[in-house]
Amino acid sequence: MPINLIMMRLIFLFLLISLVGCATRPPQVRANACSLLREKGEWIRPLDVAAKKWKIPTYTILSIIYHESKFIHNAKPPLKKSFVDGLLGRRISSAYGYSQALDATWLEYVEKTKNWAALRSSFEDSVDFIGWYLNRSVKRLGISRYDAYKLYLAYHEGNTGFKRGSYKNKPAIKNYARKVQTTALSYKKQMMGCS
Repeated sequence: MPINLIMMRLIFLFLLISLVGCATRPPQVRANACSLLREKGEWIRPLDVAAKKWKIPTYTILSIIYHESKFIHNAKPPLKKSFVDGLLGRRISSAYGYSQALDATWLEYVEKTKNWAALRSSFEDSVDFIGWYLNRSVKRLGISRYDAYKLYLAYHEGNTGFKRGSYKNKPAIKNYARKVQTTALSYKKQMMGCS
C-alpha cells in the first residue's frame, strides 16, 4: 500500500476521533435549558421525538439527565470504597451514560423496544430510554406525567421499589428528587421563552 494512502487514512482516522470527541463534550451551561439547547442543537430533535413518543415532557427528561450524569455521555458511578474493589475497578452499580441506566434495565429496554443498536452513551438512545422508562412508570404506578418528583423516585428506586415505598426512609433520595423537580420546573419556564 502506498505511503500516501496510509497517511491519508491515518489523518482521516485522527479527524474522525477528534470529531467524535467534540460531539460528546457536555454543554458549558447546564442550568439554562435555552442556552443548553442552543449549544447542543443536535439534541433538540431526539428530545422532541422521545417526548412525543412516550408523552413525557422534554423538561423532565432533560432534568433527569442533568442530575444523573451532568450531560456526560460516558458517566459512571464512583468506585466502591473498599481497597480491593477500588483496585479492581468495581463500581457501586452498573449505571452508565447519559441516563445512568443499569445493565439489566438497559437490556430490558433494548429487548422491549427492539432497539438493538442502542447505546447508553448516545444522547438519542438515552432520551428514548428515559421516556420509555418514565412512561412505563406512569402506566404501572399511576404517577402523573407532569410529576417530576415522583417520576424521579420511580426512576431511581425502580418501579417495584417505588411501589414498596423504598424511598420513604431515604431522605437523601427524596431531597435529590426535589432537586430534579426544581430543575424540571425551571427548564419548563425557560423553554417557554426560548426562541
